[in-house]
Amino acid sequence: MMTPNKDLISVEEAQKIIFSKFNSLEIVKKKLIDSSGYILSKDIKALFDLPSKNNSAMDGFAIRHQDLEINKTLKVVGRVGAESVTDHILQKDEAIRIMTGSGIPKGADTVIQFEKTNNNPHKGDDYPDSVTIIERVNKGDNIRMSGLDYKAGQTVVKSGMLITPPIIGAIASFGIDEVPVIKKPTVSLISTGNEIIMPGQKLKEGQIYDSNSFAISSAIRNSGANFKMHKILSDNKADVEKLYQDCNQSDLIVTIGGVSKGDFDLIRDAITEKGNINFWGINMKPGKPLAFGQVNLNGKEIFHIGLPGNSVSSYVCFELFIRPVLMKMQGLENIFRKTLVAKVDKEIKNNDGRRAYLRVMVSKDHEKGYTASIYDKQDSNIFSSLVYSNGLAICPEECKVIKTGDQLEVIMLED
Repeated sequence: MMTPNKDLISVEEAQKIIFSKFNSLEIVKKKLIDSSGYILSKDIKALFDLPSKNNSAMDGFAIRHQDLEINKTLKVVGRVGAESVTDHILQKDEAIRIMTGSGIPKGADTVIQFEKTNNNPHKGDDYPDSVTIIERVNKGDNIRMSGLDYKAGQTVVKSGMLITPPIIGAIASFGIDEVPVIKKPTVSLISTGNEIIMPGQKLKEGQIYDSNSFAISSAIRNSGANFKMHKILSDNKADVEKLYQDCNQSDLIVTIGGVSKGDFDLIRDAITEKGNINFWGINMKPGKPLAFGQVNLNGKEIFHIGLPGNSVSSYVCFELFIRPVLMKMQGLENIFRKTLVAKVDKEIKNNDGRRAYLRVMVSKDHEKGYTASIYDKQDSNIFSSLVYSNGLAICPEECKVIKTGDQLEVIMLED
């Protein structure tokens, strides 16, 4: 049994501390046409039956089923389109030309498609004087009953659901053009480091491109939140003092880098100058040097999560600690990724007492179940390990060796 690192807190403890600080954001009104991707904050009820009337599912003729006989000719007494109604009560041996979606005339109990008559489609308001039946249909065929989709007062969409295009269509069916939703969080995202420059600039000796903020900003957006990209912050003390400029309107501050114990890792000092640190360091790899605290900006308390600078560490910590927070702020009940159990395809050694999150590609065999293929290069700066993986296999901190074929829990990185 391995002894946990004394100065580091567990992943569960870190998640408990962070998640307890956040709640869903305020409710705002959003135009229905612009509401896709938001979380609905109130049940939407059907304002009326949908369909609101018995209507035709086909173009054809509304008839009385008792008049239906092969080669029988019926008198056509009118036409009903989706935009019109008729007060005519269908009598013996009568038919009414009817369009898809049109209300069923009184007295009719069946619609026969024009393909099953001697009649061809007619343009506009034109209709024939008579129609001959050439094929039988069952009583009630091709009639959509009132309330078949929704009954008045029935819940159309439940509070807490992610608004999707079909949901927007369902709500629009009742004439509703504005819905109450939970505000999307905005994250201030700041990369740090003297060596960091933005893609598109010319690379000089000793510099590297800022890939981290591009990966994390995309992950923020994929989590349903908004981000505000700030200028890259140098490791100079004078610049660090400017860290929180233009952050006071955000719901969360996320920095990348500057949280280790090096000479130029100044984020910890920046947090303590404006507020306080809740913890610094988690018993995991990659991602040990994560900082969490809160700062006071013009009377507003904003939480700050400092991600490690190594690319894989940064991304793994986002998945474990930031993505769930963004989900919670949007009002989602299930804030975690899906997990499953898979057999690993090679031996794993874990000798330092930290919980390891290994990049794996999970595949499923109908006979063997799930297999997790472990990416060969697990260093915290090898971003290709994420590019070619779809999950994080969890190697417990107390396990020194995981044997080939052993099962591990895997956090899936794909929905």
